[in-house]
Amino acid sequence: MPHSFSALFDPGALGIVVAGTVLATVARCGWRDFGAALGTAGQLLRRRFQREANRRALALAVSAIQRDGHRRADPALPPDRALGLMLESYLRHGTLEALGQIRRSERALDEARRVGAVQVFGWAGELAPVFGLIGTLYGFTQLTPHASAPTTITIMGAISTAVLTSLYGALIAHLVCHPLASAIERRGHAEEREREALAEWFAAQIDRADPAAQARRAHLRGVA
Repeated sequence: MPHSFSALFDPGALGIVVAGTVLATVARCGWRDFGAALGTAGQLLRRRFQREANRRALALAVSAIQRDGHRRADPALPPDRALGLMLESYLRHGTLEALGQIRRSERALDEARRVGAVQVFGWAGELAPVFGLIGTLYGFTQLTPHASAPTTITIMGAISTAVLTSLYGALIAHLVCHPLASAIERRGHAEEREREALAEWFAAQIDRADPAAQARRAHLRGVA
């Protein structure tokens, strides 16, 4: 690593900013919400919403329901958890009202998780520069000369810590916390739009398939 870049790395200064930001954020939102926000951020690393795989699973489910009825049909669930719960709810109750209820419930839970995570990282983005300034003040307290170290080295070390903590605070806020909050919000809205489109498509297919399936089953009973 070039000397100019290695001089920008100070583990002590970075530790002050990171630890202070984490503790202050936890003090504001609590460990539970903080952990949930980290979990939501971790989900950004997984694959994006699998539209085609979910649509294929729902299409097969519609065919099974049309053929066997909702009570006897046993289709594979879609990869998406919310769509899987929606399908399970319809298979159990056989009504579009139950399907709509689970959709609204899951949408509200997803929105609450998304808003909570965005808020936590927003707070962290506000607090990181504050602890950068606190680190700067801490660096200035180290200007007092020590008998065991040359005065010039002591002063330069203190100034370096003071400057780097402010730098770290700004970088953590604008390159980590705020971008994470924006990414969570964008991914959440995009997935919700795709999920809602598939849910509406499934409901429309079921609405059309049910009368036909009922007529066919009634005909078979008459034949029997």
